[in-house]
Amino acid sequence: MGEKARIFLKALPLLLIILISFAFTLLTHTKELPIIGHARTDITTEQPLIIGHTCTDITHLPKYWVEKAKSQFRISYGHTSHGSQIVSGMEVLMRQSDIYSFNHDGSDGALSLHDTQPSGDLGNPDRTSWAQRTRDLLNAPGCDRNMIIWSWCGQASTTEANINLYLNLMNQLEEDYPEVTFVYMTGHLNGTGEEGNLNIRNNQIRQFCLENNKVLFDFADIESYDPDGNYFLDKYADDGCNYLDNGVQKNWAEEWCAAHPGECSSCKCAHSKSLNCDLKGRAFWWMMARLAGWNPADCDYNSDGTIDKQDLIDITDVALDEYDKWLKDCWEPRKECGDFNGDGIIDSNDILEKRKSVIQGLTAWMQNCGFQNGRNSRQPRKTPKTGQHGKLNDLIKESNWRSS
Repeated sequence: MGEKARIFLKALPLLLIILISFAFTLLTHTKELPIIGHARTDITTEQPLIIGHTCTDITHLPKYWVEKAKSQFRISYGHTSHGSQIVSGMEVLMRQSDIYSFNHDGSDGALSLHDTQPSGDLGNPDRTSWAQRTRDLLNAPGCDRNMIIWSWCGQASTTEANINLYLNLMNQLEEDYPEVTFVYMTGHLNGTGEEGNLNIRNNQIRQFCLENNKVLFDFADIESYDPDGNYFLDKYADDGCNYLDNGVQKNWAEEWCAAHPGECSSCKCAHSKSLNCDLKGRAFWWMMARLAGWNPADCDYNSDGTIDKQDLIDITDVALDEYDKWLKDCWEPRKECGDFNGDGIIDSNDILEKRKSVIQGLTAWMQNCGFQNGRNSRQPRKTPKTGQHGKLNDLIKESNWRSS
């Protein structure tokens, strides 16, 4: 019986590839399953979430978590011109795929985004009106918003006291509205480099978010790198992607797009280049998937530094070995632990339930890690590692690993 079971279960990867589309559809309409090797936590309260330049490669974003984010969150986003860069990048993605759809009311399965509502930004018309406008919005009868985002438009290069005012107002809002997710933000680059006041103030925001378990969309960090990870803040990069190379002004976005024809959009990007908006739109959806529960850190199952087909093979082997051990030690000798379904009888139904449990656990892992719809033949990609602003950065880079 044990050997026959092993032969049957050794075909699990193939069976999962054939049946995963059905299983994925089924699981999106049923209770959320535990992921093998994963203890789910509420990342918005138990640890910070820093969204920066390492969160812009969304080719490996699992569709499951994007769809879950669209159904879970209802956003109000207050911004002026610089803040519109995120929305411009989101529009590019929506034109490419319905997966990234958004509109005002969330109809047709889209994300509900109330853009430029409330009006103003974190420094316009002053440094406190945005907070009162947020309260007025959330206190209004019938308000259904459960995520609030505000951006800067040049006012982040200010005094330490003014940034503390921003942080304190945001923190108080979180305490007063615990059911709402508030997203912090750094200010856009202004060409003053690493030693400039803006970077000092941005680091003040970053440190606060890291120490106090906040969600931070690191606007400035995204502008500091091209998609290949080349760093430009030390070259006095600005919000237009310009930088200095031995005193000569160049533009990293133009250079990267020229070297990668067909990979940049031509969207209208306020104050900047289209690539900058592209990256921010992608980082936004990375953030949404993470807030919905996606945990990319679980996916390097064998801890070899890459997430690829071998991780699926290894996690399947472990599941099969555990199944075989249960058969040998519990079911075959008819011990109490062989009664898997708890009905007081040790019979073939326990085997069926045990197999179902194995398949469900593997399917949930595949969903979380982007192996759904049978695409498990991917190129390796790097796994999360310690980042510029602390160990909690979501760092996954240099990937050809694709999911749907």
